[in-house]
Amino acid sequence: MTTPADSGRGAQLLAAVPAVRRLPCALAFVASIGVFATSLRSLPAAALAVLAFLWLLTIVAGAFAPRGGPLVLTVLASVTKAATVALAVWAITHPDSRLGPHTALDWVPLGALNAGTGLWLLAVIRRRAR
Repeated sequence: MTTPADSGRGAQLLAAVPAVRRLPCALAFVASIGVFATSLRSLPAAALAVLAFLWLLTIVAGAFAPRGGPLVLTVLASVTKAATVALAVWAITHPDSRLGPHTALDWVPLGALNAGTGLWLLAVIRRRAR
């Protein structure tokens, strides 16, 4: 058995995130990178870099914030759901556009992002979110 002194820095950081937030935040973080690399790749590089940085920073802030974290994650989950609807409508109405999900490679990260934020919303509904 290892003690906190034996574990690495990564394990200590992970322990700082409440258990109910770990999987949703980790999945949302990784899937967000995929969404930026696929569905949103046609955005200008500077805008994409700033948007990705702010989005990922907000996920991390929501994961680590002791009091405001649940609210931040709930807002992010809501924005994710609305953005998914917008991207789906865009993909259907603009099939020739480079923006949005058009192939399976584009839809998988978007679905994973929705799964991560959906897990958080499920925790909120079940009153386990903290």
